[in-house]
Amino acid sequence: MPKKSFFRLPDERQMEIYNASIHLFMDNNYEEINMKKVLQYLSMNPGTFYRYFEDKDDLYCYLIRVIVHKRVEFFNQNNEDFLYNLFISGLFGDIDGAGAEPLDEIEIEFLETFSKIPESLLLKVYTNVLKGESIPFIKDALRQMRLNGDLRPNIDDDMVSFMFESMQFNIIMFLREYKITDSKMQQKIYQYFVDFMGHGLLEDKKYSELLNN
Repeated sequence: MPKKSFFRLPDERQMEIYNASIHLFMDNNYEEINMKKVLQYLSMNPGTFYRYFEDKDDLYCYLIRVIVHKRVEFFNQNNEDFLYNLFISGLFGDIDGAGAEPLDEIEIEFLETFSKIPESLLLKVYTNVLKGESIPFIKDALRQMRLNGDLRPNIDDDMVSFMFESMQFNIIMFLREYKITDSKMQQKIYQYFVDFMGHGLLEDKKYSELLNN
């Protein structure tokens, strides 16, 4: 999370840093990014950078946090069908068919770096961003789905929310462990996860409706 001094910057400068940082991580292998390259992309000196961020991990987590907020705000403004699509696609997944995409093309392309970052950074994203940001939102989605009569009985919100986020992390680790790099095969695995979560959570009638659609 950026330091308080970062948020005292004018919005225009914050956006400049945000956009430059996205290109930094898109253009370079994460583990090959040194501080010289970070400062070059952000047009900063070392003292200024450390006034705003702890390190490049902190900078990357900041980008993910902004994207999480964009999608959360987008889905908060839509109906329960959008909530469900977010729930099964994740905050980083493909939401085609769920309405207008709140992210621009560069942000969507940036998300492809998420599956390639070091394991240590994956854990930081999970503990520092997802655990505090998306899990509460997922709980809200579950409550809305329950009010609509779509959930199976006796679903535990805490357990399902925790499973959802931790399983997304584990899917990435699975792809790495078995060296699955083909994008079509990766998509099949993600779809398997979606089907598993959807069938396990939803009443049969709701699940059949979604499949038909």
